[in-house]
Amino acid sequence: MLTQLHIKNFALIEDLTLEFSGQMNVMTGETGAGKSILIDAIRFVLGERMDGLRQEANDKPCQVEAAFELQDPFLKKQTVFEPYLAEDDLLILRREFAQGKTRAWINNRLVPLSILKEAGAYLIDIHGQYDHQRLLDSASHLGIIDRFAKIEGLKEDYQALYEKYSHLMREQEELAALEEHKERELDVLKYQVDEIERAEIKDLNEEELELERMRLANAEKLAEIVSHALAVLDENDTSADSFFSEAVRDLRGLVKFDSSIEKVKTDCENVQYSLQEVVSVLRDYREKLTFDPDRLQELEKKLDLLEHLKRKYGGTHAKVLEFYQEAKAKYDKLIDMEMTKSDLQKDIRGLEPKLREAALKFSEKRKKAGALLKKTIESELKDLQIMHAEFEARIEKVDFSAEGTDRVEFMARMNPGQPMLGIAKIISGGEASRVMLAMKKALMQVDPVPVLIFDEIDTNIGGRLGHVTGQKLKSISGERQVLLVTHLPQIASFADRHIKVTKSVQKGRTLVQYQILEGEDKVRELAQMMSGQQESEISRRHAEEMLNRANK
Repeated sequence: MLTQLHIKNFALIEDLTLEFSGQMNVMTGETGAGKSILIDAIRFVLGERMDGLRQEANDKPCQVEAAFELQDPFLKKQTVFEPYLAEDDLLILRREFAQGKTRAWINNRLVPLSILKEAGAYLIDIHGQYDHQRLLDSASHLGIIDRFAKIEGLKEDYQALYEKYSHLMREQEELAALEEHKERELDVLKYQVDEIERAEIKDLNEEELELERMRLANAEKLAEIVSHALAVLDENDTSADSFFSEAVRDLRGLVKFDSSIEKVKTDCENVQYSLQEVVSVLRDYREKLTFDPDRLQELEKKLDLLEHLKRKYGGTHAKVLEFYQEAKAKYDKLIDMEMTKSDLQKDIRGLEPKLREAALKFSEKRKKAGALLKKTIESELKDLQIMHAEFEARIEKVDFSAEGTDRVEFMARMNPGQPMLGIAKIISGGEASRVMLAMKKALMQVDPVPVLIFDEIDTNIGGRLGHVTGQKLKSISGERQVLLVTHLPQIASFADRHIKVTKSVQKGRTLVQYQILEGEDKVRELAQMMSGQQESEISRRHAEEMLNRANK
């Protein structure tokens, strides 16, 4: 739910912090007092474009910050929230606008405006006279029916089959695309496969070949360097080994008289042993050094060929082999295309009845859910004085998809004689808010959006209907947080938190103030809403009766 809203330098609001009830929050005030500015500020922090919104009214940057508590497990699992959600389930959305630029944060982490907008769509549903809500979007209707029908388990069984089916269909499409250019494709693939196979590079060790080539190309110089090193270390009278041998003999004689030199003598012996091992390795290395021009030519030819293949097929030895495997598989598939095509068709035909059976199971449940939804929404609409309205969750058969074989669209007609049309096309003006209210009430258990905002909910609604509408809103607020703007005292009387909006001029500047009403102030505001600004004793009594009736 929305717990707190902080607004700074937004239109006529200089600096405001408001806390909300978790149930029904009502805003009242004179026409033009600035009630909708608060709604616009919420739209702003939810990521809506600045076009058409009330922006900063002075040279100071505007900022809106909204704090939410996420309590629904469904919302917590949404990927848009996971990177930002704290352990206390608190989510703070913030947006600033200054010098023509906007920035947004979620829990103090800078985010693109698109992420803020995506998060906002899960948190608040705003319904004003010109809004198109999630419920009016036919793309969302199938998901709503499915949550209403509680078919998650059945859909999972179907989707496991559909994943196999869609994989087979993709393979079939790939084969069809290949078949169009089969002969040309076969020629190209055969040339590529043969070229790589002739190079015999599958078990080739590129590093070892490079090292061998380097040794052969520089054999004479390497032999000269090793021979010089061996001469210094061992192969003349003044070699290092000779000096170490003489030193070791002297130290062995010294130890006989002074045992404290034992470690020095041992260290010197160890150095001599290490030196002898080095000499042995270098002699072996020199003996293996040969100059073989034929072998050098063979290596250079093989390495040049490998470089050529790398340039053509991937840049590295491993990439060339990977390309070879893919080309070979594609070539084999084309050669065996008829057999592969036949096998695929057989597998697809075998899977389709299972898919159809699995889809039928939850399709029937969708129909039952649609019938129940029709009955519930039509009942709600009658309560709201749309007496002849008809509603239908129209289910049409479509080809296999991840969602089954059904397409769902909510249809309605408001008056007898009218055709059934998609709900986004038929609700207008005075009916829009009531239709939305009826749908929200009927779908309360399956619509996950926790905060509902109704701007001008009372358009074309009279007094008696106002009380019924207030009851509906109060009922919804038991499950969802409600924030609404109203001119009807019958609706306002149901408020858990009543916010009065006023406008004043301070230091030559028009500002909007928001006041939380309690007790006597609440009675006075309802009385003034009934009789105009001149409060009367009769209107006061009616206001008290209205509050008592609403609180029963």
